[in-house]
Amino acid sequence: MNKEILKEQEGFYEFIKSYEYILENGRMDLEAFCVNLSTCFACDNILYLSPQPRDMYDLLIQLLSDHAESGDMGLWVQTQNIIEWRPEHSHMYPEGYRTCIHVAGLIHVMHRWVYDIGHTLVNIPESDSTGPYFDWVRPDWLFVHTFINGFHDFFFNFLKELDRQAAPKSGCSSFEALHKAKKSGIDFDQAVNLIKIRASAQNRAMERIDKAIASGFYLEAITLSECVISNYLYNFLESNGERLSNPNFKKLIDLSKNKNGGDWRLLEKIDGWRSERNKATHGFVESTIEEMVKSQGDFIEFSKEAAETGRDLCVSAFDWYANWAVNFIETRFEPSAENYSPIKN
Repeated sequence: MNKEILKEQEGFYEFIKSYEYILENGRMDLEAFCVNLSTCFACDNILYLSPQPRDMYDLLIQLLSDHAESGDMGLWVQTQNIIEWRPEHSHMYPEGYRTCIHVAGLIHVMHRWVYDIGHTLVNIPESDSTGPYFDWVRPDWLFVHTFINGFHDFFFNFLKELDRQAAPKSGCSSFEALHKAKKSGIDFDQAVNLIKIRASAQNRAMERIDKAIASGFYLEAITLSECVISNYLYNFLESNGERLSNPNFKKLIDLSKNKNGGDWRLLEKIDGWRSERNKATHGFVESTIEEMVKSQGDFIEFSKEAAETGRDLCVSAFDWYANWAVNFIETRFEPSAENYSPIKN
């Protein structure tokens, strides 16, 4: 292979490995996607299989149109003129503008679009075995495989980040609700309602904790904090397939440490706080009246610190749980073959 061509392909490979399929504004440059995917076919020496970029373009627009209701297309599909358009831009933007597809529309048809690119436009026969919607992409097509797999991962990571940002306001992670619906055999709306009820109860518990600390009822705050943290850990473990029957606080912590997604540092802090909690609650029960009178100031200060630490750990546990809940639905597919090394002569 010509060294200059090889160098260009290496540069293009690095480009697609870090390709931004969806910009921060939530829109995908459709022309760029189609042209770059066609270029991937060329770099894999299978350009004869590549659909025309315009065919891929038209396919997505048709799928969006079929799915859209009144007013949707105006939001989902917008055009943007290319400033200082020149003839050399015509290979990607022949009309002098780029077409921007919003993720709100793409989410409805992305799977079908990628599926039809392979099975309708490229005319690859459907597989007899159940696989991902992009299983028409052969692993030895280095560029096409990298680009399509990258699109899948980027798309779902983008959705997960949107879900993380929206969940605190809505009171529910859509990914968690979908997981709960599938696992419990209920519809999505029911799952959303159950999670919102749980979130509301947790919020009320946090309000009680704040009031208890402000009023000097530190043991109440400690007990409520344990309940809140335990609830996060219980739901986390349950989502990971654990079948739990009245587990104690220590067991919840230990089991969570061994699960994918468990925040080891946070769990170590919670475990350390558990010991402080024991000192506060058990010390109060076990101490004699004389001991309480003598060390009342120290006991109150110790209990106050334990209550405040517990409250802070509740917040940290919420942040961790909300960040990880989007992963309750697995969106990655195991590779079907060993990774192929980059371009060879």
